[in-house]
Amino acid sequence: MKTKIVRRAVLKGILDELRQQGRRIVFTNGCFDILHVGHLRCLQEASQLGDCLVVGLNTDDSVRQIKGEGRPFVPEFERAELLAGLGCVDYVTLFAETTPTKLIAELRPDIHVKGGDYAVNQMPETEAVRSYGGEVVILPEVEGKSTTRLVETLRAGAEHVSGDRIPRPSAGRRRERAVGIIPARLAATRLPNKPLLDIAGKPMIQRVYERACEAGLLDEVLVATPDEEIRHCVESFGGKAVMTSAEHRSGTDRLAEAAQSVDAGIILNIQGDEPLLDPAAVDLLVEAIAGSAEIPMASLMCPLADEKEEADPAVVKVVTDRRGFALYFSRARIPFPRHAAPAHKHIGVYAYRREFLLTFAGLAPTPLEQTESLEQLRALEHGYRIKMVSAPDGWPASVDTPEDLEKVRRILEGKS
Repeated sequence: MKTKIVRRAVLKGILDELRQQGRRIVFTNGCFDILHVGHLRCLQEASQLGDCLVVGLNTDDSVRQIKGEGRPFVPEFERAELLAGLGCVDYVTLFAETTPTKLIAELRPDIHVKGGDYAVNQMPETEAVRSYGGEVVILPEVEGKSTTRLVETLRAGAEHVSGDRIPRPSAGRRRERAVGIIPARLAATRLPNKPLLDIAGKPMIQRVYERACEAGLLDEVLVATPDEEIRHCVESFGGKAVMTSAEHRSGTDRLAEAAQSVDAGIILNIQGDEPLLDPAAVDLLVEAIAGSAEIPMASLMCPLADEKEEADPAVVKVVTDRRGFALYFSRARIPFPRHAAPAHKHIGVYAYRREFLLTFAGLAPTPLEQTESLEQLRALEHGYRIKMVSAPDGWPASVDTPEDLEKVRRILEGKS
């Protein structure tokens, strides 16, 4: 009986020999510290794509880097032995990096397979595979068999897991830190010095900061700014500010710079012109992204209020698929109202996985993004998915104009 668990240096020689015989090499990878039927089905399907299936297995240290100190649940050599015991697996090799990019470059498999909710361009190993002419294949997720959901269920102490009847994460058991960052600058075009404008006795940035702090699932709230005046203001009311470059082209770039020094798996972009921010909606956004490691980015939406909003290009519209992922954003009326259909307004509060935020900020602007002047289209055009979450009670007024400012002042008058 052949030995299936092989060191990568030895495995390279084995695969080179198989390749000379005309055999097609299929490769997949993962942590596999909870081996379930979803994994089995994906591995079986992957093995049918070629002649030899190799499984790259993260070492214990790399699993901890990816999943946190509570993982892996099963030590690396036991995980390797379990995988090697499957008839559809030909070889298992361990790798210490967080991603298998270097391993793929060494082994040069003909096909790289991933299962679940992945976009091809979302994976760092795609470029390595394509560089030598290999193929990337995404297998469909096995319905109801998500490792992330199983882990949440185990940590919640659930006794039974069945299909989609799995509890959502809550503040008591959520492990990933979530930090809200408010990008703010003085050089606003329509309303100069906007963050420092008075609203019922408090500067706007303080109003936004305090509302954000009411969200139960945010571990910390920061203000990212290039302006000393804003930093002094934030610190004067007990808040925390981080200084960023004055050269950023967008709030997202400012957010990404601040996130580089933040210890958190989830980063929220909270607009600095939302003095009536809904903390409950912020918590829903954190829950949506914390509940699935496959969601890189999430945002909020609510129904359009009236025909005036439908026609207003300043109000961004969004349409989604049946699972709530964004299909498109536009300043135009979408969908076209030939028949009655729900129409939603996009709310510019975002949640990101930190590593995706840093990637996203480095992507080049895209044609649709530039046409609509909507930065979120860059994510869609690059193949990433955006989970949309419905705000529970619509969305209160933001402050973009002097008229908006007076409206919010009237709402908060006497409530400071």
